Amino acid sequence: MSFCYISGAGTNSKEKGTGWAAVKGKTENDLMKIPFKQVFAFRPGFIKPIKGLSKTHSYYKYINWLYPIGRALYPAGFTTLQELAQAMINITKQGYPTKVIEGKDIIILAKPS
Repeated sequence: MSFCYISGAGTNSKEKGTGWAAVKGKTENDLMKIPFKQVFAFRPGFIKPIKGLSKTHSYYKYINWLYPIGRALYPAGFTTLQELAQAMINITKQGYPTKVIEGKDIIILAKPS
């Protein structure tokens, strides 16, 4: 079985400090120890939701306009929910050389192979 964990940009794999970054880092490390066929920790930054999605935070209607600007200036930090989902499907099918999947990797993996 393959396991894809959606962690987040800024996660601390060294488990240093307090707060969400250390907790997610510990979770990633613990998951890597479980004998799954493959484990991947996805670390997206800003995720643009799919249009018409009903279960999103209300603040997205105020900040979605930032996506095209952010994607142009810092593509690795901005992805769409569709790209994230497609990357998870593709990585499960074909694997990937690294277990920690950063924003740039998500974009690469989302493309048809």
